[in-house]
Amino acid sequence: MPVQTVNSIELYYEHQPKPDSGSHYPLLLISGMASDSASWQPVRAALANHFELIIPDNRCTGRSLPNPVETSRELMVADLVALLDTLDVEKVNVIGHSMGAMLGWSLAAQHPSRVNHLISASALPWVIPARVSLFNSLGALRSSANERDWFVLLFQFLFSASFFEQKANVEQAAISSINYPHKQSVESFAAQAAALSTFLSPIDINKIDCKVSMLSGSNDVLMTRTALEEFCEQHKLPCALIDNAAHAIHWEQPEAFVDHVLRQLA
Repeated sequence: MPVQTVNSIELYYEHQPKPDSGSHYPLLLISGMASDSASWQPVRAALANHFELIIPDNRCTGRSLPNPVETSRELMVADLVALLDTLDVEKVNVIGHSMGAMLGWSLAAQHPSRVNHLISASALPWVIPARVSLFNSLGALRSSANERDWFVLLFQFLFSASFFEQKANVEQAAISSINYPHKQSVESFAAQAAALSTFLSPIDINKIDCKVSMLSGSNDVLMTRTALEEFCEQHKLPCALIDNAAHAIHWEQPEAFVDHVLRQLA
């Protein structure tokens, strides 16, 4: 799998070529907090039927090295730009999830000529202090809690209540997370959580020169329906809610997620 040296790190990424009838612009998928390129697995095959895919492992995740490493909003955006430059990609469509969506907003604001369309999933352009506090607390617990119990706690913020109705679902998800060969370390999670504070400052969205659409799960407790609708109304942006999904929309409702993406990027 490809690795590029950018900004003094070895940035791992996955690159799926453009299909014969694919979109003109590649699709850059930016993962959220504590996630890497594997997090797009539920929707990757369906999206690859329509788009060339570029899927990096952000700093402190997956197979990017060193790990952990210094990280921040600015550094991660710089990594994305350097990767596109190295691949000789002038312009992309972007789907960002959660923290990855905030990175997508920053990329579009700082480098407006590089983004054709941004789909922001499960996030506003910047974080609120309550979420910084939450993930710092989760980081502190990670070093002392039972690993299985810690992942089950994390799932409370990612999945709908129905996910927990079948105990086997929860146990299998916890086992898969624990056994994932590129699992994020305690130190790397803490580094990412600390870096969330760099997302507190609002970006200048007036500099964005691309189409923007927003998406959230109807059951999301991190990116609430009220916050989404108020922001979209204020900035006159299209927004959509996917029913029976929480924060991890593309895991709980992958088909609905892909349908939304295809409609927006048609």
